[in-house]
Amino acid sequence: MGRTGTTRRRALLATGALATAGLWAAGCSSGEGAGTPRTASAAERAAREEARLRRRSVAVSAALLARYDAVLAAYPSLGVRLFPLRAAVAAHTAALGEDGTGAPATPGPDSGAAAPGAVTPSPGAPAAPASSPAAAADPVPQDPGAALAGLATAARKASDAHTAALADAPPEYARLLASVGAATAAQAYLLTAGRGA
Repeated sequence: MGRTGTTRRRALLATGALATAGLWAAGCSSGEGAGTPRTASAAERAAREEARLRRRSVAVSAALLARYDAVLAAYPSLGVRLFPLRAAVAAHTAALGEDGTGAPATPGPDSGAAAPGAVTPSPGAPAAPASSPAAAADPVPQDPGAALAGLATAARKASDAHTAALADAPPEYARLLASVGAATAAQAYLLTAGRGA
């Protein structure tokens, strides 16, 4: 029986030595030397994806902002009702574009976004005409009620776009997108709430 105990003991020692060597080898190969380039490229890829998502989100909000400007330019009498909502969209556009340093991100050439820090006109001042291609492509209806309905539709589409972007967003930005999407959906409701009155 002496031989059996020795064999078991040696087998256990050999297994333990192999396991330790395997862990040591795995630790060495995934250390700073081999893992850093892969980790850095993954981090760079994630940063590029987030920047792309931010540009798209800013473009969506900027298009809605341009739509507000177009309706306000066509119907200055709606200013009392629309200026607070337009100011909220301008704030959303600026917040969505922030790059983490507190400064608004510069929209990319493919975003079609207006300047996020655009000045909000006062209720007594006429709105500047919209200069974005999206606003120029879709003319404002001749009826103020139809213009408000079109603005509500644009707000719903913007809310849907922000909600759809949640799946690809990092956690902190997803919370912001959810908040902006909910606020934009509320604007769509507010724009259609008084149509019967």
